[in-house]
Amino acid sequence: MTFKEFLQDRWLFLLGQTIFLLFAGVLLRLLRVSGFALGFLAFLYLTLTSVTLGVEFYRKKTFFDQMFNLLDQLEEKYYLSEIVESPGFVEGQKLTQLFRIVSKSMNDTIAEYRRRNEDYSRYIETWVHEVKTPIASSKLIIENHPDPVTRSLEEEIDRIDQYVEQALYYTRSSVVEKDYVIRRCSLDHIVSQVIKNHAKILISRQFSIQRENLDQIVYTDVKWIDFILGQIVTNAVKYRAAEKPQLRFAAEARDSQVVLTIEDNGGGISARDLPRIFDKGFTGDNGRQVARSTGMGLYLVKQLCEKMNIGIQAESQPGMGTMIKLSFPLSGFLLPESMSE
Repeated sequence: MTFKEFLQDRWLFLLGQTIFLLFAGVLLRLLRVSGFALGFLAFLYLTLTSVTLGVEFYRKKTFFDQMFNLLDQLEEKYYLSEIVESPGFVEGQKLTQLFRIVSKSMNDTIAEYRRRNEDYSRYIETWVHEVKTPIASSKLIIENHPDPVTRSLEEEIDRIDQYVEQALYYTRSSVVEKDYVIRRCSLDHIVSQVIKNHAKILISRQFSIQRENLDQIVYTDVKWIDFILGQIVTNAVKYRAAEKPQLRFAAEARDSQVVLTIEDNGGGISARDLPRIFDKGFTGDNGRQVARSTGMGLYLVKQLCEKMNIGIQAESQPGMGTMIKLSFPLSGFLLPESMSE
């Protein structure tokens, strides 16, 4: 609050005081009060009014400056009402009281929505675990009755399984820190497991796999990185090249990080779509050509990478394939702030 703003807010009071002073001066002059006495009375009146306004301005400016300083320091702005001190003037007291009432109402509403969200998340997790049982049973039946029809059916069931898994990880993505265990892992082992998990679809689509310099150690959560790589492999299969599809995994140690590159020779991504491939629900030109594309896979990948402090970058050109780079902190690795507290 500036003094100019303060005076502008008091314009009606100042106008009234000016009119009163002029009226009193004229009246006293008609009563033949001396000019010296009038000047002294005017000086005294103006001095008292100025001191009163100055004290009021100081108190209010101190209060609002304190509020704005606290607001700048807070990450969660809605905590302001709980830490700001009640001032010594009535308007400020009423304002802080109003803040606290509004803040309590908002916190109660947020708590209710969080509870509902937690209940929904628990339901989704329970549903996923329940639905995996008939999926596993269906796969077992198909393995015991192999023929062209069941093999085709198995691919569709595998796709259902992937979408169910995606739903589970989407539900958990907002609370990664509650289910996140950092371990010293071999990239070669991680990549081998991902290839094994997707072996059937890779073989059926006649992918050739290349592995380069994977004898690197990274610090990450095996379960989450397995899902991330699985989504990238699934995308490579979905948008594969028509002939001789390839998938390349290569690692490189750089300064304080290890960079894992996953590269395919598929149709690639247009320059217009590339900056948006990690946006929620974005499918782009390629996605519109594939009816089953949801635009959620890479969005989840990006969200999980940010939660786990893994850098992610995409490079692509139409007709030249796509390259995804994951950067793992190597030494003195850092956790996201929410996980390190």
